[in-house]
Amino acid sequence: MVDAVVLAGGDGAVIDPTSRFKGLLPIAGKPMVEWVLDALNAAGTIEEVAVVVPSAENLGSWVDRAGKIVVSDGSFIDNIVAGVSAFRVDRPVLLVTGDIPALTPEAVDDFVRRSLETGASVTYPLIREADIVDAFPGSKRTFVRIADGRVTGGNMMLVDPALVERNREIGGRVFATRKNPLAMARVIGLRFVVRLALGRLTTREVEEKLGQLIGGTGAAVFTTHASIGADVDKPVDVIVAEQVLYERAEGRNRGTGTE
Repeated sequence: MVDAVVLAGGDGAVIDPTSRFKGLLPIAGKPMVEWVLDALNAAGTIEEVAVVVPSAENLGSWVDRAGKIVVSDGSFIDNIVAGVSAFRVDRPVLLVTGDIPALTPEAVDDFVRRSLETGASVTYPLIREADIVDAFPGSKRTFVRIADGRVTGGNMMLVDPALVERNREIGGRVFATRKNPLAMARVIGLRFVVRLALGRLTTREVEEKLGQLIGGTGAAVFTTHASIGADVDKPVDVIVAEQVLYERAEGRNRGTGTE
């Protein structure tokens, strides 16, 4: 069993001007973060869930199903530290962004179990392009080519909580430079960035670089559960996510014979 931290902040106004922050963006009839929380609560590998929000005001009834509400309105890394600090440090923590409303309990359990099997300090999910396109047709994702094919990263990580505070600085630098290849090269090394740009990186090289950066061990976990990577960043993502959720609900209704 592991604990989970949901990062529910972010600018929701870029999609819906009425959303105070991203986790409250309405998706198929309820706040986006509520979908994520429901999936985590239904997963067999999750012990307790903490949701990190920039404000505790007027959140809605979903907060009653969160084990902890952590108020933090700092940087992305500051919010991670605040969320992880809500738990004890003797078991791993699953970091999850609050913008993957199609997340399923099966996806959570599969990733957690396979991550624990690696024994790594930090694990990160990789999803092949074909799996995303098949499960979320019409979505616009960013893919990178590595030696194993075109992939996108998932929106969760399993981490050793003891490493989180220790890696606050490097984590902040990597996050801040994620969209600037030249700046990123200064942080993680020019050779790595060039090989990434050329599509020549192997999974093993990614794992080794992650381990070097955090001062531990890293592991990439390939998953066919595309919901882990289906984040909502643009208006079109809302349409795609709602279509998937409605189709999923219709399938359950047909299975139970209800209308």
